[in-house]
Order: sequence, then C-alpha cells, then structure tokens
Amino acid sequence: MNKNKELLDYIYNERWCNFKNEITNNQVEDIILESKEFDNGKKSFILGKAVIKNNSPQYFIMPLTVEKIDGVKSIKYNGKEYYDALKSPTYWSSLMKEITLDKDFILPNGYKLFYQSWDGLDFIAKHIDDISQPLGAEQSNSTLIVGNNVFAFKQQRVIEFVELANPEVEMNYNLMKTKCKVVPKTYGHLSLINANGESAFVGIVQEFVPNNGDLWEVSKEKLLDLLDDTYVSNTDVIPLSKYKKLYELMHLVGKRTNDLLLCLSSFSGNKTLNTQSITLNYIKQYRQSLNDFMLVTRENIKSNINRISSDMALNIHEALQNWEKYVSKFLRANFASLNKRKNKGILMRVHGDFHLGQAIETKSGDIKFIDFAGEPNLSFKDRKEKRSYMYDIAGMYRSISGYLPVVVAKHFATNEKGEVNNEKLLWATAIIKPIIKNLSDAFLNEIDIDKEWFNLEVFRRNLYEINYEIAYRPQMLFIPIDNLKELLLNNK
Repeated sequence: MNKNKELLDYIYNERWCNFKNEITNNQVEDIILESKEFDNGKKSFILGKAVIKNNSPQYFIMPLTVEKIDGVKSIKYNGKEYYDALKSPTYWSSLMKEITLDKDFILPNGYKLFYQSWDGLDFIAKHIDDISQPLGAEQSNSTLIVGNNVFAFKQQRVIEFVELANPEVEMNYNLMKTKCKVVPKTYGHLSLINANGESAFVGIVQEFVPNNGDLWEVSKEKLLDLLDDTYVSNTDVIPLSKYKKLYELMHLVGKRTNDLLLCLSSFSGNKTLNTQSITLNYIKQYRQSLNDFMLVTRENIKSNINRISSDMALNIHEALQNWEKYVSKFLRANFASLNKRKNKGILMRVHGDFHLGQAIETKSGDIKFIDFAGEPNLSFKDRKEKRSYMYDIAGMYRSISGYLPVVVAKHFATNEKGEVNNEKLLWATAIIKPIIKNLSDAFLNEIDIDKEWFNLEVFRRNLYEINYEIAYRPQMLFIPIDNLKELLLNNK
C-alpha cells in the first residue's frame, strides 16, 4: 500500500506515528507497509516505513485485525476491512503463541520478531491464553492489560533500528537486577531484527500495578475539584488544609524520587551505566552545548514569530530584548560557582523524561515510576548520555510548576462548547499560583538539590519546551517563555 490520504489520515488519527507535523506539511513522500499474518490470517503484524522528504525514514508498528470491533475506525488493506488489533481481546494471546512456541515470526525482507524473557518462560506460558484489553488512558493507548490485571504489555508504536541497546530495555533490565522497588517488575521484551542485524524495541511485558492513575491526571482532577468548590464558595484564598493530601503526595513523590536516584546510581560493572565525577572539561563541553542550543532556540523563535498570536509575540519580543542582559549573567553566575566548587557533582544514567505522567499512584497510596525510554525527540545515543541527576529533577519540577497550573486553570475556565471564560481563567490562575508553589516545594524539599545544576537544567528544559511548543503546539509557547523569564529574573 503506497501513500494515500486514507492511510495517512488513519496513521495520523490513530496515533501510529510521531511524524504528524510531516504529514500536515505534506513531507511524507511514501508509506511502505510490510506485514505478517498470524492467528490463522485473522490478524496482521504490520511494519510501516514512512519516507520523509529531506529526513530519515520513520518506522512504526501498526497491528491490524479483520475482526470487527464496535466503535473502532476501520482501514482498508489488501482488499479487506481491518481494525486496530490492540483492541482485540485475543491480540496478546495469539501473538505470543506465534513467537514463543518454537516458531519463527519473519516478515518480508527478513525482519524477525522474537521475545526475550528476563524471568523464564514459565510465567508467559501460564498466561498465554489470557485475554487482553487496552489500558485506555490517552498517553497509554498502546498498553494492554493482560488477564485479571496480572501484567501490562506495552506495544511500541514508533520504533528505531539501531545497533545500540534500546534505552528502555537497558534501564528496566538493570533496575530489575538491582531489585529497585519503585519501578514495576519487568518479565521480558519484544524485539524486531532486520537483515543488517540492527534491532528495534517493539514491546515490553511488565508487572501491572493496581493504581489510581498517573500523577498528572490525579493532580489535575484534585486541583479542578478544589477550584470548583472554592469558586462556588466565592473564596479567594485556599488554605493548605484543603489540599493536604495532594501536598503530602508531592512529598512522597520527592521521597520515591530519591529512592529511584539511589537505584540509578547503584549500577556497577558497566562503563555505560556506572557513575562518574563531573570534571572541568565536562562543564566546558556542557556550556558549549547549552550555548549552541540557546542560539538554535533564538533563531527558531525568530523564524516562527509569524505563526504566533500578536499578544504572545509581544511577550516573546520582550524576552528576546532582554536575552543578552539576563541570560549571559545567569549562565556566568552558575558556571562560575560550578568551576569554584571542589565537588562538581556526579554524572549518571537518568530516567530522561521525568514528569508527572511517568509516576503512578498505586492503590496502596505509594508511587512507582514508569517509561524509561528517555526524551522522545533525542536519538538513542543522546538518551544514553550520563547527566547530572538534576536533569530529571528539572523535568518533574517543570511538570508541576510550569504546565500543571496552566492546564488546570484553562480546563476550569472552559465550558462544554470549548469557550474560555477569561474572568474565570484569571481567577483560577491567581488562586492556584500559591498552591503550585507549595506543591513544587513539597517535591523539591525531599531532594538533595544541587543549586547550580538545577538552575542550568531548568534553563535547558525551558529551551527544550520552547522548541517543542513551536513545532507542535505554538498556542502553548507562552508557558516556557513565561517560565524562562521568571527563572532569569529571579536569578538576575
């Protein structure tokens, strides 16, 4: 099946890609699909390759089934009507039977799918006939719950063929070896290997942890309930006692983050994983890369200013005018402090994409962390780089202090028709600000903060967010711009 509008629309709407921007801008020159039928021809495991103009090809997995599933959009393929196979209750069972019962699962051009067990095949054999169902959360639409909430199987949508070990596989495997208690147990993973011997991580089998949801959704719902109650009672100040449970939850996130950092820093016997001291030479290289990133970000802002609303453009223009004045001073101060320090910190492997959506609240009231694939826009090589542990702390801090209040306030002020009540928005923004400050502090107070590295990583995170929002959500650009200005002004 070659490129056509129906296929591209399906890939776009059903989230089987991370090249939506390229689809929108008509940069996808071709879509090449290779499939392998299983379950007596009822299902197809499809490897997709998107040929992108002036860029590397993008690979994705798109499993389909001829079994009709109510409420699920269909797509025509090879003259048949197909549906998303992940939503078939027999997807897990039929696929695993195909690849674990001494069979070769080989796609055209020699692509071979196989399962690598980390804990023996007895566990898989015991549950080989279990039914599966999608987890259902927006950010986890490719995760299946197998059996009676026995374990979770996450099917990758976007894959990358590399010679390096996949960071999520590598991290989960080593965390399991250290018996890290703040991550779900991992039983094994699926890989797809090509004719060149390069492999792509396709899926992972992990313990299912009964939970109340990820902390992004939990925090958002608790804050919305708080705003609803306060708005009705016409109150302008919310005492800590009203959100004590959420406050304590953020303290717990900090404590469990410390536990995770201990796990990550305990890897040994492997040069790619063990910790090492930060040197002056590393600081010099880091500063150069940060300067390069800063220049790219400024140019990206300037070249995309026409895509941004006039009000936001004025705000951004103000930031650009004061860029040299505050940014240079900010960087000089933090790097000068680092250079003077005898102990300049340690480098270690980090989670890499640490935010509220990667922390789940268990039914028992504890916290566990998931998804160790790293920052999705980075290459595997970059995701494997050792960093200051403040890299992760900055990510969680920005999730709490930067994005959570904006999303909550806007959600609160938006009616069923999608119309925003500006009066309610201003009220919610003002009243939630001190709450978010307390929640951020609750998290940070449990962490041994390295001030200089924290400042620099929050700054770097802001730059990353600016570039991300310009590319995908220009209407959200004001969030990292406002936070960048606040960071620099508070450190001037």
